[in-house]
Amino acid sequence: MKKYIFLIVIFFYNCDLLENRPDQVLARVNDKFIYESDLKKALPDGLSNEDSILFAKNFINNWAKKNLLFEKALINLEDSKQNELNKLIESYKNDLFSFTYQEKIVKFSMDTIIPDSAIIKYYDINKSNFKLNQEIVKARYLKINSENYNLKDVTKRFRSLKSNDLMFLDSISLQFSSYYFNDSIWINKDLFFSKFPPVSDRLKQNIVKNNLFYKIKDSLELYLIKINDYKNKNDIAPFDFIKPTIKQVLINKKKLDFISKFEKELIEDALQKNEFELYENSL
Repeated sequence: MKKYIFLIVIFFYNCDLLENRPDQVLARVNDKFIYESDLKKALPDGLSNEDSILFAKNFINNWAKKNLLFEKALINLEDSKQNELNKLIESYKNDLFSFTYQEKIVKFSMDTIIPDSAIIKYYDINKSNFKLNQEIVKARYLKINSENYNLKDVTKRFRSLKSNDLMFLDSISLQFSSYYFNDSIWINKDLFFSKFPPVSDRLKQNIVKNNLFYKIKDSLELYLIKINDYKNKNDIAPFDFIKPTIKQVLINKKKLDFISKFEKELIEDALQKNEFELYENSL
């Protein structure tokens, strides 16, 4: 019988007829009910009839288990424990509402613009604290078929990569298997080299430390690599690498200051409006 009910429910979903008839009760746990509209909101799109029936069955069973367990808890947990849990629930509710309201105030009222001068000043003062926990490089690469008829010109332009060279390489980029020319941005060294056939750590270090142009070849492809700059682990992080992190630190600090000021003003305003009153024997 239950399976028949589920099949009818899914039939109506597939026919888009649910909206044209009254909401149907699917199950009851004592005085609580679950309706077709509840199932409709939860049912993912694109499920087959078989998967939809299985989802509906699990959805209703999970709803029943939660409600049955809750009612059993109300019967079997001692009053002191229920009072403790209710206090926690009320505290969490207050915290959640307060946090959400504060986030809304911050979003619409706080200026999140951090000038570059402030970021530079913070970096200069705290530079010694910004030690790298990884090796990073500024580098570019190009992967091309080793028999490509343009190979000589491509290699020459890749090594130079002046503005006219970059325009040329962009114009024939469909000939490349893959490429990355944005060598003004710091990236993780191992991540960069993971795009190529394996090379020894010793060779890898030689390439990066000496800012080399290097070729790696496999059976079909030629990899052109050019390292422009390199920073070792525990070096001071370059400003342009650490700048986004510093900016977020300053935004967070500004946010804390804003919230602190907002809370202070909230208390002062409530005192003036007599919404908040301190009694002598409370201090």
